[in-house]
Amino acid sequence: MERPSTEIGQVDAQSEEWFASYAEPSSQPSNRHRHVRHHRSRHPRRQWLPRPGTMMMILSVVFVGAMTACFYTILTR
Repeated sequence: MERPSTEIGQVDAQSEEWFASYAEPSSQPSNRHRHVRHHRSRHPRRQWLPRPGTMMMILSVVFVGAMTACFYTILTR
């Protein structure tokens, strides 16, 4: 629970101008809140492929796994 303040705060003129320079939020939606419709891609097969960085990471993990399996197989013979 907050206690009501009995002190009166003082604001200098420069601060008051700075706060007054910001406009109140309007009821109209701004550009960044605009809904964007996603257009259908020209390459429908491309949708299910991961990004190149993700693909390289997956391939490197598979490659290291294959090399580990080969190394383990050679060692256990």
